[in-house]
Amino acid sequence: MVTQRRRMLKTYLVLAIIGVLLLSASAAGAQSPQQTGSSDSHEHDQSEAHSRDAIKAVLKSYELALNASDVQGVVKLYTDDAVLLPPNAPSGVGIDAVRATYAGIFQTIHINLTFEIAEVKVVSPEWAFLRSTSNGTVTILANGAQILSSNHELFVLHKTQGGWKLARYSFSSVLPAA
Repeated sequence: MVTQRRRMLKTYLVLAIIGVLLLSASAAGAQSPQQTGSSDSHEHDQSEAHSRDAIKAVLKSYELALNASDVQGVVKLYTDDAVLLPPNAPSGVGIDAVRATYAGIFQTIHINLTFEIAEVKVVSPEWAFLRSTSNGTVTILANGAQILSSNHELFVLHKTQGGWKLARYSFSSVLPAA
């Protein structure tokens, strides 16, 4: 029970730190057109809408690669310094750890999830977050047992030269503990 409480506290701390980083990025980011005196808010709105669409496409690509157990397909969506924060498991820090985590996952289970986006917030020209839910099944490969899966997720995305990529990802089940 103490270990579980520590994990929960660690998760809350990580999410609080992400929140502070997002607020800092927002404060340090480009000013709105009203603040800069620019009258071209339409261009800003179009750019933000384009970013939102690109971010939604990243999540769709993630869903497809995850459901196909495609390690390389998943990993190419992450930044080199990515951090994966799975529940009840060590954090995967850096692209090699993220790759190893997914390789291990796909050797033990098959995932079949559908993601629904709850919120996309572009907080600066280079940073955004996406909050989602996912529902579906997980099949344990060793015995074929199928388990319902329902989660909520938080993705922090960073815009790189290659487009929007996953920089941080944390998720947890919303189902009651068994």
